[in-house]
Amino acid sequence: MAAKSYTAVLAGKYGVGKTSIFRRLMYDKYTEEEETTKTSAGNSGLEKYIYTTCVGDDATPVELTLWDTGGQECHDSMTCNYYRWCDAAILVYDTSDLISLTSLHNWGKMAQTYSNLKENIVIFLWGNKADVVTDCDSARNGDIALQALMSEFNIPPSLHFIVSAKTGANVRTAFDSLVRDVHSRRSCAGNSLIAPEEEENELITVPENQVNAGSGENSQCSC
Repeated sequence: MAAKSYTAVLAGKYGVGKTSIFRRLMYDKYTEEEETTKTSAGNSGLEKYIYTTCVGDDATPVELTLWDTGGQECHDSMTCNYYRWCDAAILVYDTSDLISLTSLHNWGKMAQTYSNLKENIVIFLWGNKADVVTDCDSARNGDIALQALMSEFNIPPSLHFIVSAKTGANVRTAFDSLVRDVHSRRSCAGNSLIAPEEEENELITVPENQVNAGSGENSQCSC
């Protein structure tokens, strides 16, 4: 049976642990974000990994192509082009950093704007650093911001995961859930988005008024 192919991209504020999650899935080991970002920067800032698994009672083989921007959001046209053919966007925040959560509004909007699926792109919400203790006030404010974001992008609780790239807690569970959900949706709606070869390298230019929206001090656009 031929494998079904889907694509997802990790997005979020610099330093939340996107690359650490990516590397945890790839190698089942923890690498500090600073180290992984430096490695990615030397490789144009983008990394790709193909996660292979099986889903459903008939054990349908599935290949999930996962793109990680490695914190190099300044490559706006390049990064936004990967949204274009994505079946899903994984919005990642730091559970101990409220700003990283509230800033995800911009990345979610970019995903909906530049994906060919528009508002039908599947948006997952993952909170990283579950191993970090958060004080009560921060947790309370975080819950308010979390509910607002989930409401804005119609993210059900089943698509929200708290993970730890450091300990590995819930990382593989989150990815397996993503694969099952995307496969189910695409099977009902038709095949996943496959970029035609002649358009594969066509880059999207981001309007100037969207550059710098919601990014951290180490990044230069909201892709």
